[in-house]
Amino acid sequence: MNFKKTKFFLAVFTTIIMVFSSTVFGVTKQGIVYTALGDSIAYGTGATDLVGYTDLFNEHLNKKLGNEKYFNMSYDGATSEDLLISLNDPFDYFGAQTAIVASEVITISIGGNDLLGPFLEALGGVVYNFYLNPDYTVDFESLLADLSEWENDLTTHYQFNEMLTGLSSELPGLVYNFTSNWVIIINRIRELNPNADIYVNTVFNPLKFSPRLYQFADPAIQGLNVPIHYFAGIFDYKVVDVYSIFEAYGNPNRLVVGDLSTLAFMVDPDYSGPIPLHPTDMGYKLIFNMHKDLMD
Repeated sequence: MNFKKTKFFLAVFTTIIMVFSSTVFGVTKQGIVYTALGDSIAYGTGATDLVGYTDLFNEHLNKKLGNEKYFNMSYDGATSEDLLISLNDPFDYFGAQTAIVASEVITISIGGNDLLGPFLEALGGVVYNFYLNPDYTVDFESLLADLSEWENDLTTHYQFNEMLTGLSSELPGLVYNFTSNWVIIINRIRELNPNADIYVNTVFNPLKFSPRLYQFADPAIQGLNVPIHYFAGIFDYKVVDVYSIFEAYGNPNRLVVGDLSTLAFMVDPDYSGPIPLHPTDMGYKLIFNMHKDLMD
């Protein structure tokens, strides 16, 4: 079992033990319980040693409020649909509902994969048809060169235009589905725990490395953030506006989001560094600081 799966299932197991001990044996809970819900951003993918904003926030809570329990129930690739299913699972197989009930603090990062999944699927089709070598390795150098040329002249490399044409018809439905899911998700969390402090990330645009792709995706990404902002007052949660803070960040020498330049290195099984479309260590630190500031 790899490290990510071990970390996830350990969180599930610990949740079960916590509830069993506190309900059956009547153990008094000390400190606070913090649960992180969501996708790879909540999981820390792309951070050094997978120490992302939720781990940094947990350390802050521990220092500020004393002994606590921390359950990271997030995982790579999770969509709003996945989170919704786990919140309504009558058997609570992954322990998410149990952790939510027990928590004083809950953080949520969800929605990015609702758009990113179809985008990566479309990009994968382009890679398979145009950049796959006979030995089934990917010619990343040609991919990046063609993408750069296409940025300057949209009449070149029609495969990227066709990719966006196909995606454009999907985006409105994807945004609508997220909005519908989000209302049910946050309502369900409040049913399980009316009193927890909840912090919800907005979805950031990870495509700054490509102005054309960025402009194409941005309206849909902002469409995801509309319901996140709108329902904050209704369901009493704080919005962590990752979108805006990443937009305002302008240091080109220390990126907050990994770009495609790291793709060629990721074939190395020992590679440990930024991952495309995910926050870097600096990005995760910014997200943590926003949580800390909102709490303080």
